Amino acid sequence: MRRLSLIVVVLSAMVARAQEPPRWPQFRGVDGRAIAADAKALPSELNPAKNLRWKTPVPEGWSSPCIWGERVFLTAHDPKNQKLDTICIDRTDGKVLWRQTAPAEKIERVYKVNSPASSTPATDGQRVVVYFGSYGLLCYDFTGKEQWRRPLGPPRAGFGSATSPMFAGDVILLNGQGKDSHLIAVNAKNGETAWTTEGNLFPSDYPVPMVWPQGKMTEVILPCRGGLLAFDLKDGKRRWWIPGLSPEANSSPTIGDGLLFVATHLPGGDPDRRMTLPPFAELLKKHDKNNDGKLSRQEVPNDLVIFQRDGKDGVGEIRLNQMFWLFDKNKDNHIDEAEYNSILKTPYQNSLLAIRPGGDGDISGTHIAFQVKRGAPEVPSPLYYEGRIYMVRNGGILTVIDAKTGKEAYEQTRLSPGGIFYASPVAGDGKVYLASDAGVLIVLKSSDKHEVLSETDLGDTIRATPAIVDGVVYVRSAGHLWAFGK
Repeated sequence: MRRLSLIVVVLSAMVARAQEPPRWPQFRGVDGRAIAADAKALPSELNPAKNLRWKTPVPEGWSSPCIWGERVFLTAHDPKNQKLDTICIDRTDGKVLWRQTAPAEKIERVYKVNSPASSTPATDGQRVVVYFGSYGLLCYDFTGKEQWRRPLGPPRAGFGSATSPMFAGDVILLNGQGKDSHLIAVNAKNGETAWTTEGNLFPSDYPVPMVWPQGKMTEVILPCRGGLLAFDLKDGKRRWWIPGLSPEANSSPTIGDGLLFVATHLPGGDPDRRMTLPPFAELLKKHDKNNDGKLSRQEVPNDLVIFQRDGKDGVGEIRLNQMFWLFDKNKDNHIDEAEYNSILKTPYQNSLLAIRPGGDGDISGTHIAFQVKRGAPEVPSPLYYEGRIYMVRNGGILTVIDAKTGKEAYEQTRLSPGGIFYASPVAGDGKVYLASDAGVLIVLKSSDKHEVLSETDLGDTIRATPAIVDGVVYVRSAGHLWAFGK
């Protein structure tokens, strides 16, 4: 009888999975892990001349495809008409089914490689929720009918909003809200606040949180500027934290082999690529107009570059005025010599952390399983797949880590496209898919040795993370949504 009961349970689970619709319901897919939810065969090459199912023109925007059943959801920005749209596309043929415009009165200013439509939609199969920093949250049903709206104040993020909402049970989580850049949870049925995490130890703007089940309790993991935080999903109460991390956080966490993996990165924080700055006296001589021995925001020229990210035609270069907040320690809107030189002495270290479950309070000395000090990505999130962690750093530097030991699975490799990478890697069917900013699609074999299955240049910028559903890889470029499948 026990054996029969076990067979019934297994068969029931198999039937339930078979009945689940094809889905990639949020940024980086099911549970935010960037792995195909089904076992369908996937193409080894993403080549328009060989296996393109369809290609649909889409307006500007860097949100990733959000998919449920036969619907694909995107957000987009129309710069000519200053509109922000939510677009629904038929997954079978790429035809646009409906489009809804957000009631934003003014479009937020964003960094030149960002877009006012960079936030990926999220869905629970009944509703689709979108976020625009220029307005707030909007909820639609699958026919495009608005269900509710939740205006929010403009985000503090200096480069423009880019975080994405996510469903977690009966609430929707959204990072980077309010003056302290805190996390909020709103009721999925009406958009009303369920809880908020005001008074964070560390501010956070961009990462999409990770939900990490811990027995009877579920934690919400949030990478932040200078540290990592974990909250109770039930009420938003802080559970544990790790201080002393990079003063910037962009990528989202992932889980695997019973561990949590978090990458933190600030340009210039790699041991082989430390940021070098011109002498402060030299800057004063050129730009200190009032001779007060300091640099004000107004005195820092817009074209003063302090770090190059290896982007084509200067894309992604970092200028001093963009990082003013990092140098201005006392927040008086001036940089003095001590503040400027302290950046050169700051011992921040870009790294990947592997964290054990069960934390409480400051766990920096108790729950870090290992730390990898090279190869951490700036924007792309780390991918856990088949026992390995895949990370791609600007310059096309690929680092693959054994998830149990923290050692490199094979020697660090430079991918031939080089340049900047904004899209996060995704995986399925024994393959890992990467996309460079310049538009090169790379397919790797999931293996303990480096094996490139294909490289294809789409000839169009790619900053959105691909989606994988039902044997098809969906890629959003600057001007199109592409569907590749066998």
